[in-house]
Amino acid sequence: MPIQQFTARVADTQQLTEKYLHLYAELVEPHRLEFTAGQYIILSVPGTDQLKNYSIASSPAKDHAIELLVDIVPHGVGTTYIQGLKPGDLISFMAPAGMFTIAQPGTPIGDAEKSLVFIASGSGITPIRSMILDQLQAHGDTRPMTLYWGLRHEGDLCWLEDWEELEKSFANFTFHPVLSQAEAEWTLCRGRVTDCLSIHPLPADGGYYICGNRIMIEDTEKLVQNKGILDQHIHHENFY
Repeated sequence: MPIQQFTARVADTQQLTEKYLHLYAELVEPHRLEFTAGQYIILSVPGTDQLKNYSIASSPAKDHAIELLVDIVPHGVGTTYIQGLKPGDLISFMAPAGMFTIAQPGTPIGDAEKSLVFIASGSGITPIRSMILDQLQAHGDTRPMTLYWGLRHEGDLCWLEDWEELEKSFANFTFHPVLSQAEAEWTLCRGRVTDCLSIHPLPADGGYYICGNRIMIEDTEKLVQNKGILDQHIHHENFY
């Protein structure tokens, strides 16, 4: 779908954790947004000439609305604007943008990816959530899927019940939260997300979908390349 201008009305904002704010907005004009899971919007910040990119967290099946997960800690122009939004406010953005999407079966790369490995840090979970919901719920994808999500503190985890419910509902989905500053009682993966990846068996026939800060992406690329994964099966958005 070609990129176009949209107007949406904020329906709800919710502070999920100290770091992350969830925004839900219903489309006004046009009324539907066709996009591929993993793509993002380009949000206009009123009163400035700035445009900010935010990945869509919701599944493409929810084409009448968009969900965003925003890290508010930077307190930049975009996050300050989003924090100030209230239900009923209108937002303006262009969409869909980006090429960070899953290689679908029926394509040479997609056919070669017999499993999917999703690797995120921080708010990099946003497009990956859209991908996972889309593959499991809309496409009925039965390939093994594993999500590694790196955060600092347990209090930064959001959508935890949703991930656990997906694990219960879909036998092919596994979730590994990874905390770099975990409390003593934390029994799951510790350290950076690459520390967890390095001790887990990684499928040689997998597609690797990575989203996070530049350093995390570079370190993860090196790790999976050293495991013999070819570049065409390592995917990330070219923000940097």
